[in-house]
Amino acid sequence: MRILHFFIALFVFFKAEFSFSQKKEKDTIQRLEEVVIIQAIDFEKYDYHSGLSEKEIEELTPVDVGELLQKIPGTTLKSYGSLGGLKTVSMRSMGATHTTIVGDGFSIQNMQTGQVNLGQIDVENIVGVVSSVGRRSQLMLPVSAQVSGSNFLLKTFENTFSSDTLQIRTTLKVGSFGQKMGYLAGKYCPKNWMISLSGTRKISQGNYPYLFLNGNQYLKGIRINNDYEDYAIRSTVGFRWKNKVSMRLGYKQSKINQALPGAVILYNNTQDERMKTEDRKLFMDVFIHKNRWATRLYTNGNFNVLNYTDPTFLNNSGGIDVTYTNRFWTAGVTLSWRNDQWELHGGFEEVWSSVRAVGSVIGEPERLHTYGLIGGKYMFLSGSNFFLDLSTQYVNEENKTGLEGQDRWRINPFLGYRSSVSGQWRWKHEIWYRNSFRMPTFNELYYNNIGNTLLLPEDAHQFNYSLRFMPIRKKNWHINFKNNIYHNRVKNKIVAVPTKNLFIWSMQNVGKVAVYGYETILSAHLRMSHQWKIEMSVNYSYQRTVDITKKGSPTYKHQVAYVPVHTMNMDASLYYQRFGLRLSNYGISDRYSLNENVLQNRVEGFLISDVIFFYTLPIKKHVLRLQAAVKNILDVPYAYIRSFVMPGRNYLISLSYAFN
Repeated sequence: MRILHFFIALFVFFKAEFSFSQKKEKDTIQRLEEVVIIQAIDFEKYDYHSGLSEKEIEELTPVDVGELLQKIPGTTLKSYGSLGGLKTVSMRSMGATHTTIVGDGFSIQNMQTGQVNLGQIDVENIVGVVSSVGRRSQLMLPVSAQVSGSNFLLKTFENTFSSDTLQIRTTLKVGSFGQKMGYLAGKYCPKNWMISLSGTRKISQGNYPYLFLNGNQYLKGIRINNDYEDYAIRSTVGFRWKNKVSMRLGYKQSKINQALPGAVILYNNTQDERMKTEDRKLFMDVFIHKNRWATRLYTNGNFNVLNYTDPTFLNNSGGIDVTYTNRFWTAGVTLSWRNDQWELHGGFEEVWSSVRAVGSVIGEPERLHTYGLIGGKYMFLSGSNFFLDLSTQYVNEENKTGLEGQDRWRINPFLGYRSSVSGQWRWKHEIWYRNSFRMPTFNELYYNNIGNTLLLPEDAHQFNYSLRFMPIRKKNWHINFKNNIYHNRVKNKIVAVPTKNLFIWSMQNVGKVAVYGYETILSAHLRMSHQWKIEMSVNYSYQRTVDITKKGSPTYKHQVAYVPVHTMNMDASLYYQRFGLRLSNYGISDRYSLNENVLQNRVEGFLISDVIFFYTLPIKKHVLRLQAAVKNILDVPYAYIRSFVMPGRNYLISLSYAFN
């Protein structure tokens, strides 16, 4: 019956869209601009929070996506190792489960844990990254991403149409601790077609030395059981017809084999835990543009198998050997209609997911999650905009082997106002409010001795005010400046609480968190002569994230674990002809490993500096680029998570070739 209601609502929405579009009007420049988003998310047209261009990504020489996202203000990264290590990210202290990672218009999700491991996302083919908070309705975003707390949007080389008939990309990297990486990609775009094929191979021994402060003394050692190996192949076929219809069909397959190092404090030479992951993804979308309305139909599926082994774990069966099979499928539609003053949009999405386990007790859960969205924007003659969206979510839970979680239904509003550009300094401001929620993960609901099927979803209320100075452009220089003040409240926060002992825990809704934040972003470009140029960017984040669950408790109004109050990025690049030098700095303040802010729980802050040298040699349609990076050049001992030490000074050399 619920599926029937979904299709009835979809029919009504389509009927309304066609009714709007029956009015015949002349084509406008605004309507033609919308065609751009057939290819991918249009980073330039939409006013997102912050991001990184293809040039910036190349210069940073990242090891993984986590290194990219930590450069964006408001981001909190948790990293348990270097290449291939588990990395998760949250925006504005909302938690990783409130953040959606979107690749080329398709959500990347893990329903079992609710967190995406950034260390397992390919970085070599990424040509653009943006973060998105507040209003982000556009056709290339899935409905589930539009209604989530925040997004990180990734744009890749292989899945976008190009005006060049043939493009080739290849990269070779070698670095410290046995790092080796190879990437090869080709994209052929004859007339209206697009065909791409690419592959990636990565290897790392991960045996880096460390210096770790334990109490009053430093521990020295070599990281062991930290090797990593993976490969990935990707292929996409696309077709465009008269700038009115486009289609993409793609497939990706990857396999990962990695060791899992433990905490340094408990380090021993018998650690031999391993994790193997096999992942297959299939996606397709169709974009249709006619008169004043546009539609995107999309679907994608994901089949993931994860095997975890610990042969020396002390139990009755003589070790642990567990295999989890995760299945994920989504299908949806987004629609948009606009004239000179109004923009109406909406969409529907169905997401089905399941997990099966062999060697562990997690039940056999399945979830059908229905998303709906309708909203609009009114554009005043002065250039100001008013936004209003309403989204709805319905979640149906099933568990074939035990108790099942309760079905949930919610309506979440968003409203905002953005002023037009005004004043001598060309500034504008924006204010908005968003309500969102996230469902408990399968592990939180069903995992043996931990799961709680009565858990409520986490509710999040977000308030934001932005003041942005539009780029001041002169002949040889320009400056861009933006500020954000925000306040978030998370109710019914899901936390793990020990019950019988430190092995048996319980998931409960006992948490309430308040976030008070400020962000500032400043970028400047200066051309000193025809041959010399300087680019600088600075961003700073203040996040006061406190536990307000219960007055009188030991953690009341204490900073939440692993959220730094201060985060800073400062980058400067110097260019001379074909040569370049970049200094990249990232620093965070002290954090606490637990919500109780006492000395024994304090984790020291750090400031990491990387130096990157690069040389570019263009020869007609060929571009050869040599890059050498010295990471953590000051050899600072540091850790994102207590006892999970990160590498000291290390190098990474990259040679890349591009043909357009």
